[in-house]
Amino acid sequence: MKNTCKLLFILMIGLILVACSQGSHKSKEQNKDTVTIKNTYEFKDKNNTHSKGDKKTETVKVPINAENVAVMDYGALDIMQQMGLQSHIKAIAKGQGNSFLPHSLSEFKDKKYINLGNPGRPNYDNLAKAKPDLILASFRQAHTKTVDEMKKAAPNAKILFVSPDNDNYISSIENTTNQLGKIFDKKQKAKSLNKQLKDKVKETQRVITKDKVLLLLVDDKGMKAFANTGRFGGFLNKDLGIQHADDNMKANSAGNQVSYEYLNKINPDKIFVINRTKDGNDKTIPKELNNKVIKNVKAIKNDEVYQFESNAWYFGEGGHQLTIDQLDHIQDAFKNKK
Repeated sequence: MKNTCKLLFILMIGLILVACSQGSHKSKEQNKDTVTIKNTYEFKDKNNTHSKGDKKTETVKVPINAENVAVMDYGALDIMQQMGLQSHIKAIAKGQGNSFLPHSLSEFKDKKYINLGNPGRPNYDNLAKAKPDLILASFRQAHTKTVDEMKKAAPNAKILFVSPDNDNYISSIENTTNQLGKIFDKKQKAKSLNKQLKDKVKETQRVITKDKVLLLLVDDKGMKAFANTGRFGGFLNKDLGIQHADDNMKANSAGNQVSYEYLNKINPDKIFVINRTKDGNDKTIPKELNNKVIKNVKAIKNDEVYQFESNAWYFGEGGHQLTIDQLDHIQDAFKNKK
């Protein structure tokens, strides 16, 4: 009887060990599960050209619930924040001293998130330290040299480009949200976020008037304006239906240099401003627009110059809450709220 009991005990222990082994194996297999993402983005051989690049489409097998994510795109960072995925984020391109982060993403200044530096010139040593299994990249890294360096620094990482398509701006944000929902098992949350964004776009479209608008970026090299297509134009003019002050302007991702004479000639009803001057801030209109030469431009004369948060607009393209905030500011401009 004792021998029989011993034999049964040994068999039970054996079964438990086998079950544990199978469970461990199954867990490892689950960790290797992937989701296939169709990735379409604009690619350039070099990063010093502002002309339009080539459209590239590829399929990427991304690990489900990737544990270590390096984020170089603030739009994707914003969407992950809205989905509550901070624990998956290992490293972020925050700029020197966190200087590039929009206000709404200030929680990521925390030192627990490795700083990858300037998004256009990432710190590859820090990328290697992060050991990511997924890199969420932006158009700023979408050229041969940077991609090659990222692959050297993080050979086991999958690279997914998530910057918005300027020609289909809002729909591409929805697409990225859905993709992140698939990767991190947040499909319902993605659906909810997209509905909120669609509703906000419709709400904004209803208050848009026929006023002609010019978007200006002011930096220490002067004033630059953006066209009604391409960067900013796809969002403001195509998706929202805002009337551009100069339909003949050509798209340039860095903006077109403009003069005081140009502003007098175009004479926009409203001016939207991104202030990136050395001493600029998000509350004070840059001194370049406080000049007697342009005092009779309608936007200036009628106090229709609107300052937008520079980091949110210049670096935060493609986010969810970032875009909601932008739409709020645009509504205020057309309701003439300062």
